[in-house]
Amino acid sequence: MARSTAKATMIILDIGRSTAVFTSERKQTFFQQAKMCISLIIQEMIFSAPQDQVGVVLMGTEETSNQLNDESGDYQHICEALELKPPSWAILRTLEKQIACTTAEANWLDALIVAANYLRAGALGKKILNFRIILISPLYTSGDVDHSQLECVTNALQDMNCTLHVITNHVQHSPTEEGALFTSSGTFDSATGKSDARRQNELHLERVVLATKGSLSELSWAEGRLAFFEPKSTRPSPWNSTLLIGTKVKLSISAFLQITEQKGVGSFKVDNVDGSSSKVQMKTEHLLSDKRIDVSTEDFIAAYVYGSTVVPYESTIDMDYNSGECRLDCLGFTASSNILDEHLCGKGTYVVVAKKGCNASAHRLSALVEAMIEMDVVMIATKVYRRDTKPRLNALIPTYKKKYPCLVMLELIFKDEMCLLKFPPLLTAKHKPTREQYDTVDHLIDCMNLMDGVDDGEGGSREAFAMHKTFNPTQQHVYRSVAHRALYPKDSSLPCMDGELQELFNVPKKVAQRSVPALNEVKRLFELNEIQPKASNEWLQRIAKIQLGHDATSEAGTIDSGIGSEEDDLFGHERRSLDAVGTITPAEDFALLLRRGVKFATLATQMQNVVHELLFSSMRPPGDKVLAALMMYRGEAQKLGPYRYNEWMEEFKNTLLARHKDDFWRNVIVAEKLGLIDTNESDMSTVSVEQAVDFYRSSVQVKPTADELANRDGIDADFLFDEWIN
Repeated sequence: MARSTAKATMIILDIGRSTAVFTSERKQTFFQQAKMCISLIIQEMIFSAPQDQVGVVLMGTEETSNQLNDESGDYQHICEALELKPPSWAILRTLEKQIACTTAEANWLDALIVAANYLRAGALGKKILNFRIILISPLYTSGDVDHSQLECVTNALQDMNCTLHVITNHVQHSPTEEGALFTSSGTFDSATGKSDARRQNELHLERVVLATKGSLSELSWAEGRLAFFEPKSTRPSPWNSTLLIGTKVKLSISAFLQITEQKGVGSFKVDNVDGSSSKVQMKTEHLLSDKRIDVSTEDFIAAYVYGSTVVPYESTIDMDYNSGECRLDCLGFTASSNILDEHLCGKGTYVVVAKKGCNASAHRLSALVEAMIEMDVVMIATKVYRRDTKPRLNALIPTYKKKYPCLVMLELIFKDEMCLLKFPPLLTAKHKPTREQYDTVDHLIDCMNLMDGVDDGEGGSREAFAMHKTFNPTQQHVYRSVAHRALYPKDSSLPCMDGELQELFNVPKKVAQRSVPALNEVKRLFELNEIQPKASNEWLQRIAKIQLGHDATSEAGTIDSGIGSEEDDLFGHERRSLDAVGTITPAEDFALLLRRGVKFATLATQMQNVVHELLFSSMRPPGDKVLAALMMYRGEAQKLGPYRYNEWMEEFKNTLLARHKDDFWRNVIVAEKLGLIDTNESDMSTVSVEQAVDFYRSSVQVKPTADELANRDGIDADFLFDEWIN
């Protein structure tokens, strides 16, 4: 059976003397730009349409090599360089190395006739659906066109169903003209200084292009359009099934994939520089702590990865569940307002229509869509893609596509897949913006509007980064990197990102310029005050590491606390022998014992005793270990119950002030806000915000007299030492 292809392309490339003229602002000749243009055309075919066929005819060569010249002795300086074949990197490397500019000239009409004959001969025995010829020439050489001959060539191209596309200079395009190459046509400009031969060539080519429904393109404009690669086009294949509503209503439906994630470069055949084929072999290596290990297949365990957590899976627990035939089974209807964005999942959107040729199903679907729209409801249905596969929950939303009734099918999550996250409010009474600030931000948003972000060159504007006209810069860079590596296999470096791709990451110039005054106004109204880092920040980081179960190896050494000298390896083979919170590393001990399951009430009592001992009994300064211990204790109390902490903190305050620890009270408790836990910090607290604020207002303590101290059973040594000094 003949190989079926969609399109056959024959490229006519002019390499004669007239192509040596400079035509662009980049100081490139017409030949250099044309050579790049033909390379990009074949690259696009490799990526987007590898099943197509391509051939090349060179005009302006020193030698002559074509079938028509062999038969009639005419058609000089034209060479059939590449017969019709699938595009490949080998073809591009050959064209890159062997094509060079010459001093000869050729007739463009003769080249067109040779290319049409070469295209027809190469298509014999192949099922070709469409033909096209691409002529790339500056058209400076006189064509010596005979009108009857031109008419015959035009009719022959029409009989072949072949279109002619001309890429040359002196072609103007509309600024609003967008889309892929060959989808729109420009017109020859009316620039002065053109030769008579050039003007005659333009008139003749316009007739042929118009008759074959081809296009005219400026060389630089075409090169810019070819710089972006289109994804590989695929024919939409329907998912034919049955929609069941209850026990009596059945509809034959077809679901087409409408929206899905754009795929990048797919798999392709390996192509070596020497032309030989090689087989790619996959090799899997197993690493443990960045060291290679040998693992037998018997030691493998099937598992799923949920985030960063590996969940082992045992196939023996599989339920023997048979879902039946493929179908859409209606579970019921619900109001449209009940389907929220966070309920949607899946990798694409499907459009459900009546199956082709089923008129009864089409009438039923039309009535169903009209009734659902009138009642403002959506359908909830289970989808079984294939026989006995796991059913998925889907929402079917009624709508009209080009006046045809249909259902948009979106996958829904199950209840156990829903995760509700609570975030603190952005607006508070303390930081509520003023009306002037609101208006300034609104003005900034208006200035950053992308709907008119680009000037079209005709006094108007158009949308910047339009959804269906903007390419994925990451995938485009991958395309270009693959092409560079294929064309230059010995070059180990990869190309940098081009300017065209950089513009997709940058703010449009028009938007950036008009947003400057609004940004300055925002800076004026929203003052930013620098927050000095507190000494407790490094302790917060260390505590967070402990709670996450990481090894809290300190990069910044402690002051004098000695914390970090003894760490617990939670996931290693050695386990610390720890029974109670100690005075060496109280914060780490508290967190570790809490993770091991020790009751919070027990640890709270131990932490209170340790803090008291470090402050009032230790002969060494407490350093930052007391601060870390209090922060750890208070943080866990907010989550597990603040009552015990608040009760102890009131007693702790009185003890601090009675023993003249005013500096510790001000610099630690008050400065770090380690006082009572109010209702804003914990829902379990009974302390109001006003009470928590009043707690930090310490009262002046009266020093006890010596007689009062003598009558007490317990005499504090620190206080007597202070009295003796005073």
